[in-house]
This record gives sequence, structure tokens and C-alpha cells, in this order.
Amino acid sequence: MRRYVTFTAAWLLATGVATTAAWQGVSLVTDEVTDERAGSLTAEQVAARLGPDASADDPGGPTTTATATPSTAPDVTTTTTTSTPAEPAETRTYPLVGGTTALRFTPAGVEVLWSTPNPGFSVKTEPENGNGVKVEFEGNGHKSRVDGWWDGGPQDRTREDD
Repeated sequence: MRRYVTFTAAWLLATGVATTAAWQGVSLVTDEVTDERAGSLTAEQVAARLGPDASADDPGGPTTTATATPSTAPDVTTTTTTSTPAEPAETRTYPLVGGTTALRFTPAGVEVLWSTPNPGFSVKTEPENGNGVKVEFEGNGHKSRVDGWWDGGPQDRTREDD
């Protein structure tokens, strides 16, 4: 009987130490992940911070072409600079009952950046209507859904069904 009490006490102590260590680890990670951070920058804010010369290396930035122009002097060239505007993009995050997902919207379509189901839910992602996407969380008698598509700009719709 004494041996049983000793083992039980040792087990309870070990369980308490392990639980405390796990709780401290989760708390540390939670503090690192959920601390307040600066918001995302738009494409215009990034361009403004980088300055006018920074966009030369950007594929969506200015492009320079040199062409020879026929004339009496054989070494004359003309340089033309054209600028193509970068495609607008927008990222939106959707916290739903079944989980959270982030979608990136561009004129070319919508892509799922990530999806995290809540406990007891599963996630399914499907393309929809050519340039759109559907993300569905299902479980525990509940279904959460977000549809995203591009139609002259970002478009979305969310549903929560029991």
C-alpha cells in the first residue's frame, strides 16, 4: 500500500511539472505570435518608402528599351522609357466559427494563402467560377464557408450554417 501511494504521489508530481512546463511553453509562443504588430503595407506605401529609383528592379516597374534610329550619323540611338502599373492586390483574413483563412485577391484571380481549422473542424478548398475560390470548414454540426472572386475588384461572401 505504501508503495502504491509513493508511485501515485510521484506520478502526480511529474504530471504537475509536465503540465506547468507545457503551459509556460504555450504561453511563451502565444505572447510571441499575438503581440500587437504593425499592419500590412499597401503597394503604394511600399513604393513610397522605397523611393522612385527602387522600382527599376521590379518587373512591374519601368522598362527601358534602346532602338537604333536611321540617320546620317550611324551611332545615334533613341531610348524610350515606359511604365506599366503593377496589378493591384489585396489580402483579406476571414475569422469564421469553423476556422480562419486568408485570401489574396488580384485581377488574375483569388488564391488561398492559408487556412486553419478550429478544433473539431476540417477544411476543404475548391476553385470556383474560373477566377474564384471556395473555402469550407465543416464539423460539429456546423459549416462555415467563404467564397472569394475578382469582379472589377475583390468580392467575397461568408456563410455560417448549423
